[in-house]
Amino acid sequence: MALHTGEEDMNAEKALGLLGKVETKVGQLYTHFGKVFEGDKSASEFFRQLGQDVESTRAVVQYQLRLVKREPGSFGNVDINEQELNAIMEYVDTTIASKEKPTLKEAVELTVKIEGMDSKSHYRTALLKDSPEISELIQSMGVPEEVHSRRLRDFIMRRKLH
Repeated sequence: MALHTGEEDMNAEKALGLLGKVETKVGQLYTHFGKVFEGDKSASEFFRQLGQDVESTRAVVQYQLRLVKREPGSFGNVDINEQELNAIMEYVDTTIASKEKPTLKEAVELTVKIEGMDSKSHYRTALLKDSPEISELIQSMGVPEEVHSRRLRDFIMRRKLH
């Protein structure tokens, strides 16, 4: 499935709402993978931690959404790839609904693919361009992208899934 298409302009409230839905779906995927691999304690724990990271990220998105709703005229449009975000959610739904259990390597490869998508992490800069005064606050919230990425990289190396 191709998950990349062109970007479009979207108001900040709609963009953040969509990003919140994506984070929720990705969290569901990691919960699903945690259950799929419950016989493998380190894999199950890894996906549980990723799920916690995603929940932290979702909280940041929700915070930004509250800011936008409080002062809707203060935020401009955001360039965001709605089709890509919808494709992520559809792909997650399909993966969770599938009767076939992925291998650990397949689950991690899907995780890398999703985490590497530009639109998924776009929320981190969605409002910062228009609101530098809240930039530092938003960047300090949640699990930093570097920590999340390092957790993924370390697991891949430790389990020799590269």
